[in-house]
Amino acid sequence: MPQPRGIYWTPSPIFLHADACPHFAADDTLAPTVAANPLVSVRAYDAEDFCLYDLGHVCAGAEVEGPLRRALADPRSVFVNIHTAKPGCWLARVERAA
Repeated sequence: MPQPRGIYWTPSPIFLHADACPHFAADDTLAPTVAANPLVSVRAYDAEDFCLYDLGHVCAGAEVEGPLRRALADPRSVFVNIHTAKPGCWLARVERAA
């Protein structure tokens, strides 16, 4: 696993499951774990792994589509991480479809 590069990276816990669980990968579909959260943080990152703070947004998980699309539409964004807003747990990484 590569080491974090940006000066604003934050450590995050890693949860291991006793049994295998399915990986969620789908185009143009919001992961159920994101939509189910009452409050999430959308964080866009550039090619140097720096957070693009002007694209950050906090909202209900069910309302994340607009802020997420706005972040992905910005040419500086390479990927977007979605976290729980209060504890800051990482939920998903979102990338543009190839």
